[in-house]
Amino acid sequence: MRSSDPRRSSATVPLAVLDRLSLDVAALHAADSALHLGGLVVFEGEPPSRERVLDHLGRRVGLLPELAHRLADGRGRPYWEPDPGFDPDRHLDELPGGGDLLTTVAELLRQPLPRDRPLWAIRLVRRAGEGRWALCYRAHHAFQDGAAAVATLERLLGPEEPPRARALTFREPRPVAWAAVLPEFRPPRRVTWWPALDTPPAQDYAAAFADVDTARLHALGRLTGATVPQLCLALTTEVLRAWHPDAWAPHGPGHGRTLRANLGIGVRDPDDPRPLLGNRVAVAGIDLPCGEPDPARRLDRLGRALDHTRLARLADAHRVILRGLPYGIGRLTLSRSIDARYTPLAVADLRVRRPLGFAGTPATGVYALPVMVPGQPLFVAWTTHRRRLHVTFLADRALAGAELLPEAWGAALAEYERRAETGAFARTADGAGVS
Repeated sequence: MRSSDPRRSSATVPLAVLDRLSLDVAALHAADSALHLGGLVVFEGEPPSRERVLDHLGRRVGLLPELAHRLADGRGRPYWEPDPGFDPDRHLDELPGGGDLLTTVAELLRQPLPRDRPLWAIRLVRRAGEGRWALCYRAHHAFQDGAAAVATLERLLGPEEPPRARALTFREPRPVAWAAVLPEFRPPRRVTWWPALDTPPAQDYAAAFADVDTARLHALGRLTGATVPQLCLALTTEVLRAWHPDAWAPHGPGHGRTLRANLGIGVRDPDDPRPLLGNRVAVAGIDLPCGEPDPARRLDRLGRALDHTRLARLADAHRVILRGLPYGIGRLTLSRSIDARYTPLAVADLRVRRPLGFAGTPATGVYALPVMVPGQPLFVAWTTHRRRLHVTFLADRALAGAELLPEAWGAALAEYERRAETGAFARTADGAGVS
């Protein structure tokens, strides 16, 4: 059937439900930039000129046709369309940066993406700390999800070779085991015991970073039987316990309770003709056992929550639901799914599979810059790249002590290593349910 909008053509792409809902969430923010995501790629040495970066982008952007699509509005029904004036030069900005990486990141988080062009940008940061510079890729969450943004970074800054096909899904879809999945869709309980929710949000965000050699995590995994993502969730749980210890103490309001987190899971169809366009990520609820006093039991519970089979089943179910979900019903369910009183934080596991660099200079750090849901006080995301794990803590500025979270992460890792050496996690390593 022919579209009633004369501007529509066969080259246009209708927005999926998740794309439109992402725009709805962005409208709830005073600053739309909170619904942007991307990554900060850090290098050592002298920064290149803008012209050199633009020449590099010009050679690679042409291989990514999704990046030339802009948001258009046809009588209230938005869609993606090729931008007739697309020019990579309009997507490259320069920032002077400064001696403090975190101050520079705070400035990057506030940079909006103009709506009159495709919703992505690269910023050349001339100074990202002493002797360092950076390239920052940002995209609107309606335009791309985290997996698509990582794949874009790999194409833009990875080895200059024919890119290998990369699946942005867990696996080929399978029939949904509804009996096993339906209990997962029960609404979570309201959270009343986490002090971070007692402070009115500023909806202005600050980042803090932690770094660790993945060899430490692999060694710890051999002793505990846990995977790296499971260990990262366990360390996040320890950080939350250390941040507000009284809340989880034996007589605290959260003793024995969990804290709900959203974990993104890919629901993109394997045969999607535009795999780098649009938001195709649903969420799996992860109950962080902050109120469980035994660290071995905490790790075991997280191992079962982050089981690959469970996540794959959820991805299959979400894919089917989203394929036929009316937009109006999606809007009705949006308020609960993003309400911080029920799901107060988010986590993300991102893996960069191709080494990033620029003109022969390897990247020394790749830090995720995730989205922030209105009212949610914290997002914890980790990225693996070149045998390093880079952790981002993105927190609402109204929260006291958030700048200490990287130190707490390091202390938690050291404590897990100490306990593992004494055999404290032996039963977790031997038990089923931790894959």
